[in-house]
Amino acid sequence: MAVKVDHPVFDGTTGRGDHAGRRTHVIKLLRDAKEPLTVEQVAKKVGLPLNTARYHLEALVDAGLAVREAQSRTTPGRPKVTYMGTLPNQTHEREQAFRLLAEFVCAAIAQHNENAGDWMYNVGLECGKYISCHPEEPLDEAQVMRALINKLDAMWFAPELIGADPPKLMMHNCPFAETTRRYPMVCQLHAGMINGSLEEMGSGYRLTQLKVQLYAHKCEGELSKTKARLPRVQVEVRAKPV
Repeated sequence: MAVKVDHPVFDGTTGRGDHAGRRTHVIKLLRDAKEPLTVEQVAKKVGLPLNTARYHLEALVDAGLAVREAQSRTTPGRPKVTYMGTLPNQTHEREQAFRLLAEFVCAAIAQHNENAGDWMYNVGLECGKYISCHPEEPLDEAQVMRALINKLDAMWFAPELIGADPPKLMMHNCPFAETTRRYPMVCQLHAGMINGSLEEMGSGYRLTQLKVQLYAHKCEGELSKTKARLPRVQVEVRAKPV
């Protein structure tokens, strides 16, 4: 059983311009891709001339809806340029400002905390309680999971709950992927937030492991049946494919 969001999510890429439909197709392709795509790959998949595909990709970069990076080469020649989708509803300036703020905060925490990961996890636990829904009547597991998925979706994690016992939590987008590359302790903050939310809503599940694939912009979370308060979550961060 897969649990997804129960409301439409609009990411602001459609617009009303002449290129709205194709550009929406391009950004969806970038966000669904497991790894960054080249101009040639996008052009082939969308059915566009190379120059038109490049035009749309650069427009998305300018809008803060995609990031461009040049891959390193081991042989002579021009570096290959690839593109990856970023957060919805974020202009380039706002995205950069939030990213820099997150990095500044992480740097300060890392400098003044020997156990920064543990500290971030505990902060996440409290944040998770705060952001949880607080119903008058107890929730069953299906309702808890739906509330969790909707909350993570509102925070741009593009979540999906797969399976039933125990379920697996897939997050197809990392809102802080670039910050996580420098400060993996950010994952403990998110893990604590999820467990704090599950605890507050009375769930019998807890997140016990996170497998983070920065190169694919996604995380795979293992949920286990327990109500125990975990000291932290096992996190595995991979910046490149094995």
